[in-house]
Amino acid sequence: MSSIHRLALALSLAAAPVAAFAATQGSLGPTSTGSLVITLAAPNLVRISALDDINLGTFSGTALAGGDDVCIFSNTGGYNVTASGDGTGSAFELTGFSTGDAVPYNVQWATTAGATSGTALTAGTPLTGLGGSFTNPTCRGGAQLNARVLVDVTEAVLSEAPADNYTGTLTLLVEPQ
Repeated sequence: MSSIHRLALALSLAAAPVAAFAATQGSLGPTSTGSLVITLAAPNLVRISALDDINLGTFSGTALAGGDDVCIFSNTGGYNVTASGDGTGSAFELTGFSTGDAVPYNVQWATTAGATSGTALTAGTPLTGLGGSFTNPTCRGGAQLNARVLVDVTEAVLSEAPADNYTGTLTLLVEPQ
């Protein structure tokens, strides 16, 4: 159901007279029939799961890249994703254990598992209008993953980075569309 149809349904339900939802009582006799209305509300729901850490390895003269297939569930038929790093201003940065130096990395988002490229993300800026196949909240126990996050650090950045071990946290916020 589209968001316009949902809005129209919600407005019509809100405007409906209370009596329209009133139960009807049976009459006295050899049989009696009554009826009642049952209602519920199903909110917009999303879930990201099947996340695994990404180890880019050791720099040996070329760029380092990696990715992780994930599960996205949305009962609205679409979602938005916002990525944030733990660098200054939510920047995508890895921090050296010993030196404290920052190494920037790039993030891409793909709406299919196994993708080798995706849409470049900007820290703190939502990527909107995403869709896909939303089978169930766990993607059938991880058997039908449906999105991929990709990260890379360029050769130019790595060639200038001081010797150290670097780490950082990437946070992915998924919202219903």
